[in-house]
Amino acid sequence: MAAVESAQMDALRAFFARVRPCYREVFNMAHAICGNYELAEYAVQSALLAIFRQGSPRSHVGLRESLRASVRRTALEQVRLIDDAELTWDGFCEDAIEGAQNDPVLSAASQESTDVRRMLMLRYGCGLRAREIARLADISPAQVTQTLTRFERRVRRRLPSRERARVERSIERSALAWLRERNDGVPDPGAVLRSLEAELVENDAPGGKISRAAFGALSLLLGVLLACLFWLLMVLLAPPQLEEPDAVPAPDFMPAATEAAAPDPASGQSEPVAPAPDDGSLVPAETASNQPPLAAGFAPAETAPAVSEATPAPFSAVE
Repeated sequence: MAAVESAQMDALRAFFARVRPCYREVFNMAHAICGNYELAEYAVQSALLAIFRQGSPRSHVGLRESLRASVRRTALEQVRLIDDAELTWDGFCEDAIEGAQNDPVLSAASQESTDVRRMLMLRYGCGLRAREIARLADISPAQVTQTLTRFERRVRRRLPSRERARVERSIERSALAWLRERNDGVPDPGAVLRSLEAELVENDAPGGKISRAAFGALSLLLGVLLACLFWLLMVLLAPPQLEEPDAVPAPDFMPAATEAAAPDPASGQSEPVAPAPDDGSLVPAETASNQPPLAAGFAPAETAPAVSEATPAPFSAVE
């Protein structure tokens, strides 16, 4: 663990050594956007750590552009979060830079108010659009555009004839030079590096990593639980499906009392035959059905059934 921290500190020191030539410019830019010293310091420190963790570009130009973009974005976020901070910025004038008395842009800007000079720095030094400047200055974008156009006309009259067609470029050059040369109020680089090291150790501690891992696991479990609850709710809210009743099968037999023996063409009988009595004789169905019931104690006389020659004897009469 100590070896990992030592490697991180070495990498941070090497990164800050590359950033140090641009630090004054990006801090002055953050100060102009935030308008407050403390907010600017925090925005620059957050932007530096973000670029360090993501990996800085190899080239000096790429690193500078990345720093400017990150500081611009972080500073705007700070202003949105804390919009009532005290405005302490007062720059972009020729008195702040030695040897700038011959600059016509700084000479013209020195005659403007602090609010106008800040709008000029935000547009030509920090690269903000008119809509973003209007939000910071709490005015309309049309007023910002009108102020910038009026200042460009004033500077054009002060420039030599060969540079009047590139008045915006001249103002940008003067604004960037002021950002790089202005040293009043810029934090000490050594103090900035120590602050970066302390914040890096605090944020990258093992406890913080475990907390982030635990938070990720809890988020995943919560997502699974919510999905299960949603599925259960949909099942409970689904309408019940009614099953159709099974068809009743038709009976495949008839009661024995209602069944009548079908006439057999080979036997010569033309009438259906009733069920055989106990003695084995055959009685026509019509005759059996038309006979009245016998009185109690009366036994019918035994009569031999009339059997034709073509009719075979019943199987019961043959022993």
